[in-house]
Amino acid sequence: MTALVWFKRDLRISDHQPLIQAVKTGAVLPVYIVEPDYWQQNDVSLRHWQFIAPALQQLNQQLTALGQPLLVLKGPATQVLRQLCQQFNVSTVYSHEETGNLWTYQRDMAVKRLLHELHVPWRQYRQFAVFRGLADRDNWFELADSWLKSAPMPAVKHLPFICSPQRNLTELAPSRHFDLPLCTRLQPAFAAEDTFASFIGQRCDNYRQHISLAAKAAHSCSRLSPYISYGQLSLRQLQQQSYLAIKHAKGPRRQQGLQAFFSRLRWHCHFIQKLEDEPAIEFFNMHRGFDGLREADFKPQLFDAWRSGTTGYPLIDAAMRSLLATGWLHFRARAMLVAFASYHLWLHWRPLALHLAQCFVDYEPGIHYPQIQMQAGTTGINPNRMYNPVKQSQQKDADGSFIRQWLPELRQVPDSWLHTPWLMPLSLQQRYGCRIALDYPAPVVDLQHAQQQARARLSHWLKQHDKLRWQQQKQAVVVRHASRKRPVARKISADKHQLCFDGF
Repeated sequence: MTALVWFKRDLRISDHQPLIQAVKTGAVLPVYIVEPDYWQQNDVSLRHWQFIAPALQQLNQQLTALGQPLLVLKGPATQVLRQLCQQFNVSTVYSHEETGNLWTYQRDMAVKRLLHELHVPWRQYRQFAVFRGLADRDNWFELADSWLKSAPMPAVKHLPFICSPQRNLTELAPSRHFDLPLCTRLQPAFAAEDTFASFIGQRCDNYRQHISLAAKAAHSCSRLSPYISYGQLSLRQLQQQSYLAIKHAKGPRRQQGLQAFFSRLRWHCHFIQKLEDEPAIEFFNMHRGFDGLREADFKPQLFDAWRSGTTGYPLIDAAMRSLLATGWLHFRARAMLVAFASYHLWLHWRPLALHLAQCFVDYEPGIHYPQIQMQAGTTGINPNRMYNPVKQSQQKDADGSFIRQWLPELRQVPDSWLHTPWLMPLSLQQRYGCRIALDYPAPVVDLQHAQQQARARLSHWLKQHDKLRWQQQKQAVVVRHASRKRPVARKISADKHQLCFDGF
């Protein structure tokens, strides 16, 4: 009898409950499945595989050192698992729970039906402080805190040998008909532990001060997000190690930086719980009163300018081009990109979300969609953040080092004109080799007019809706998703027609 451990977004051996539980039963077969249909989804790109492939190589080395290499196979999960269950007389399948996109949910439902048909139990375990089937949010903080403080799983010491991998990762690599270019400056997938060590040992000193500064955030931020997204690092261990580092930090600057990082780690599970509780927010507005607000006004030419980094606003374009090259961007720039596209360009958040999901190497669906909707202003419980890209540029990249790094056409433009190059007289454009609309695009929208128009549209939209119904829907979002330590008042009508917010 063999216990099969199905690795998904948990590419590690430390604090790995499925692996620990499987070892207790005897022989263990560790498996990773490259699923062709998954790689055709609109929120996926091969730059994700560009990171996953070396992470799998590292996982294979770790498992091989324990005695059993990782078996990597390609095909639909149901087909692969059926074959393995029959070939190796699998007694139980072990894995972590996954809060992914709709496709992975439907895949898991198909796997559940298959294993039920084969009479093979499937044991799934919590990887984050995310609770499946949570009745309400009132007790979530206490549940999450308890889980994050619980003892990590003990280390696995040995795996009995069963079989060797049959093919190499190059042969198993997924393909797509159309895709983004691969990252030219990708974070190394094998550096998770070293990256964490360098952060708590030194880089965290400037975390609070540099987290929003375009040119400095790449160094002073933790840069751990891809390792957490693909489960190379245990979030529970990160929380506990960060807490210990705070206790032993020398100097207030380091302590404050670590405390800020620690608090942001807590947000991770809070956001994933939102998608776990309501998978529909991958597709629909959290507050359904916003349905129809932007759909009819979608302008493909503005979307194309935004996603290619050619809007004519230097910090916006530099952020997008940096993202396209590296697969990573600091939080303030992510928020600014979405807000600018949502308000100034008046684009619906769904196409923005798909493009950014493909761009972000650290794409985590449970964080991605709630955050996109927050910045787009469709949650109903968060304020509308209309970042002014010129002010952001002047404040967050005052000397223009980030802009000049990613927009070579603006490198000769002096600081006085760099943040608003379209205002340069033609003579200066020629002198600095940056002719607007030729060497660098003119702004695709007038900033002030676009912002005024966005505010007017929002105001008009709200006036069209019944205030009571709007507040009821808002309260439904609060009850279901809001962060809190205390219960909230559930002042919502029992009328089913008034509660259609939940009706899908």
